[in-house]
Parts: sequence; C-alpha cells; structure tokens
Amino acid sequence: MQDNRRRDNYTRSSRRRPELTPQQVKNRLAMDNGPELLMKDAEQALAPALKLFAEGYAPAASFLWRCARTKKYAEAIDSFLGEDRAVLYGGLRSGSAKLRQNSARLISYIGKAQDVHPLIEALNKEETRFVRPAMLLSLGAVGGDVAKEYLESYKVAPAASDEEQTHVKEEQYALSTALKSFLTFDKHTFTKLPMPCEIELKAPDKLADGLGRELAALGFRAAAVHQSSVRVHTDNIADLFKARCFTEALIEISANANPNPKGIAIKAKGFMEKLLPACHEGKPPFGYRIELRGGQLNRAQIAKEIASYMDSDIIQNSPSNYDAELRIEHRQNGSANIYLKLLTVPDTRFDYRIGALPASMHPATAAGVLRYAENYLSKDARVLDICCGSGTFLIEREKLTPCASLTGVDIAHSAIDIARKNAEAAGSIAKFMVNDCLRFEADRPYDELIANLPFGNRVGSHKDNVALYAGILERLPQWVKKGGMAILYTMEYTLLKKLLRDRPALKLVTEVRTEAGGLTPTVFVVKV
Repeated sequence: MQDNRRRDNYTRSSRRRPELTPQQVKNRLAMDNGPELLMKDAEQALAPALKLFAEGYAPAASFLWRCARTKKYAEAIDSFLGEDRAVLYGGLRSGSAKLRQNSARLISYIGKAQDVHPLIEALNKEETRFVRPAMLLSLGAVGGDVAKEYLESYKVAPAASDEEQTHVKEEQYALSTALKSFLTFDKHTFTKLPMPCEIELKAPDKLADGLGRELAALGFRAAAVHQSSVRVHTDNIADLFKARCFTEALIEISANANPNPKGIAIKAKGFMEKLLPACHEGKPPFGYRIELRGGQLNRAQIAKEIASYMDSDIIQNSPSNYDAELRIEHRQNGSANIYLKLLTVPDTRFDYRIGALPASMHPATAAGVLRYAENYLSKDARVLDICCGSGTFLIEREKLTPCASLTGVDIAHSAIDIARKNAEAAGSIAKFMVNDCLRFEADRPYDELIANLPFGNRVGSHKDNVALYAGILERLPQWVKKGGMAILYTMEYTLLKKLLRDRPALKLVTEVRTEAGGLTPTVFVVKV
C-alpha cells in the first residue's frame, strides 16, 4: 500500500502540462518505432508508461529503458519502483518474452547490486534465446564480483537448429561485451594532437555564423562554415573549447565514405590506433564506443559488425568504459561521414550548470542565440529575463559581454533555486526573484530583455501561451527602454509573429529558425 501511495504521489507531482492517458500512450507505442518516437513527449508519457509497466505491458518497458538513459527519468523510474523493485523483478519473470527482455534492458540503466541475483535467476531459467543477450548485458552493466564470476563461468549453449544461429551469435557478442565491462584501463590523460586534423564543430542549426565569428576572435581560421557546423584545420583542439557556441568537436576520419561496416572499420581502426596513443599519456588499450546516426539502420547490428573488425590490443569496444566515441553519420546520398570524438579533452565551459529543468536551453544554444543577436546587444547593459528558468540564458549573456546588471524572474520557486546555484557556480552577478512575469514591474526600464518563452510543447500549452505572449508584448515598453532590444526564443512562431504585426510600436528586426532537440524554435530580435 505504501508503494502504491508513493507511485501515485510521483504521478501527480510529475505533471507540468496535461500528461498523456495510458490509452494514448498505448496507441502511440503500438505505432512503428513507437517507443522511440514517444521519447519527444517523454515528460508527459512517463507516468502513464510506468502504470502500464506495472500492469505488465511490454512496449511500456521498451519506452522506459529509453527514458532511463536520461538521468532525471532514471531517477523518476527508480523512485516509482521503490526499494523492493517488485514490479521490475515481476517483469523478469513475466510470461512475455518481450517484457522479460525490456525489463533486463531497463536494469542496464537503473541497476543496483540487489538486481544481480534476480537477473542470474531469470537467466538460468530463460529458454527464449533472443532474451538472454539483454540479461547478459544487464549483468555487465550492474557489475560487481558476483556478476563477474557468473559471466566468466557462463557458457553459450550451441544452436539447436539453423534458425538459432543468429541468436547464438547475439548471445556470444553480449557475453563478450558484458565481460568487457570488467576490463580495467590505464587512466588516459589528453596531451595534444600530434598533427593538424580536420575538426568539425557542431552548432545549433542556422547559428553557425556566430560560431565562426567567435572562433575568428580566438585566432582560428574557419576552413568552412556550414548551416549547423564550422570546420577548422588545427592541432590545437584544447583551445577550441574556449568557444561557447558549439555542442561538440568531432575529428574527421573520412568524409563521404562507403557505409560498408568492414570498410568503415578499416578506416577507423588505422586512424584510432595511430592517434589515440600519440595524444594521450597512459598505456593501451583505449576504450571506445560506437554511435550511428541518420538513415533507417539496424544500429545495434551494424555497431557489432564494425566492432568485430576493429578490436585489438590498442583499441577495445567498451561501451561502459571509453575514452572516445566513433561517430558514423549516414547521409541521404548513401555515403557516411566518419568522426572521432575525444572524451578526454577537458571541456569546462558549462560546469556552472549544477542543475537544469526539462525546458532549459542547452548552454551552447543560448550562446549561439546571443551571438546571432550580438550586433543588437550592448556592453554594460542592464538585462532582464522574464522566464529565466535555471538561469542559463542570463549567464551566457554575461559571458558574451560584461553587463551592468542581470535580473531573472520565474514563477517557479524550484527554478529560481536552481538558477541561484548555477549563478553562484558561474561567479555571475545575476539576481533572481520568484514572480509571475505578468505581475512584474520594472523600477526603471532595462536595456535588453532576453527570454526562452514557454513552448507549449513540453511545458504549458498553446492556449496558455496566447494570453501569456500577448501580456508579455504589452509589457515590453514598460520593461525595456525606448530603442532597447528584446531577444525572444520560442516554438510559437505563428502566434508571436501575429502578435508582433498587431503592435507597430514593436519592430521585428530579424528572425531565424533553428533546431533544438528535434524541435524548430525561432529567434526573434525585436526593437522597442
């Protein structure tokens, strides 16, 4: 009874906008790639999916293990399960093979030491071959001496028929991968690249020009500026991380390559075996993981095939313990770009971000938006953010140019608590207050207003936004001085565009549509 109350309390507290009903979640999970597609509404689907999982609905478990790859969702799932984890272990003992498989996958992301014995018990009884790999991988992910001893003694039974051959290979690969979880690697410390490399810096869509200007100011010459990336040719990868407008730096191995797994492996293996020892202190082997993007791919199968050609005494595919990521991006023309992402290069740019909210901007996106609008911003400005959330936008504004003051307003106490901690960690001058923005009055007008407005997709609703956006625009002349600027970031393109047309006192100076987490928000630069 106590566990039920805790689950009901979680369900109620998780609501930020109306969550999906269990039937709506069922309907969407029944679609092709339903669990993966539902991830874009994970916030609203999590609670009903947890209920469905408790009722033994296998597709819900498939969705939940995908959610569990994100820390906040993993914590929510763990809270729902409680200390006894009876729902989880019930999944392992279910009459549904799919539910047993997905319950094991879920343990891979939220596993605890107490889960090892239920996993071993389930695996010893498991007669369906396609389920066993998930259980083996889960034991490797949870780890510990008991799991290691069991895996070292585990024998893959031979195939009873030709139809089982594929499953036997899957089981052998899973056992090999699980055992790699227990490998110990020397600590590898990045030193420097041994030669100039082509490095692609990923930027928010259509905001790469600002990254190009930022790199130029740091002394880097861009080899090419594309819509969502900038390429540089340099051996100084460490100093690239002084730029704030990119999310990741990828070293090019090959462009427009044949996507054949063996061909990819040959190119990547030679490059990585040469580069990784040359730019690190510490002895081989170096752990790596494989990430495939783009196209309609059987990612797991392709990754296994690539790894089978690559592993050596110098590099080891080790998804739980790695120094680098091998990134393969499949293109529409049938070719593939092959990159290496070094996880050992220090990146402290956003360490101030102690906490975040579901609707928080990525700091690189905030920096990119501000770079896009930098010609309309001024030094020593007084800046207001009327939907400040965790404070990211204000902190990145201060990183761009010095500000006289930074004021953040948000209706949620929890958001302001996080914003204050982030600002303290950043050494920011920002001050925050809890208030409904439509009730906030400025003592004197600010020079600038910046805001990541509620999208109506993951927080709030479009109906709420109609009144909210109108109220914000009505108050802009009170908040911002004449000639001052407002930088508004939102998914509500049509709504905001219409409201601006109806207010001649507000001049839309420029706009650009970008991309964030599968959504396409727009940046509006408005002069008051």
